[in-house]
Amino acid sequence: MSHMMKAAVMQGIEKITMEERPIPVPEEEQVLVRIKSVGVCGSDIHYFVEGRIGDYIVRPPFILGHECAGEIVEIGNRVKTLKPGDRVTMEPGLPCGKCEDCRAGRYNLCPDVVFWATPPIDGTFCE
Repeated sequence: MSHMMKAAVMQGIEKITMEERPIPVPEEEQVLVRIKSVGVCGSDIHYFVEGRIGDYIVRPPFILGHECAGEIVEIGNRVKTLKPGDRVTMEPGLPCGKCEDCRAGRYNLCPDVVFWATPPIDGTFCE
């Protein structure tokens, strides 16, 4: 597998270029997914057209996209329930996993959740 991937990178308001970016290496509890499909969300449009949503301001270069599906190509050494070849859709919110809400299974209420394609976290308009 190549060590680079293509990514659609927002360079400014209404400006996106295709770039080569390093393929991320999954950490112990992460998986690497080859993106097969990404939807365009209203938030992607807001960032692309206005460069912001409320206090979240795009500081280019930035990758949009978070409604995605694909195939697992690599797993971290502590991943036990998924394997390369599994087809997946991804939750765009990344909760802390440690707060009271996360421990109770209410990760959607995590006060420290971050989202793909919400500054400063790059999204999934990439391979």
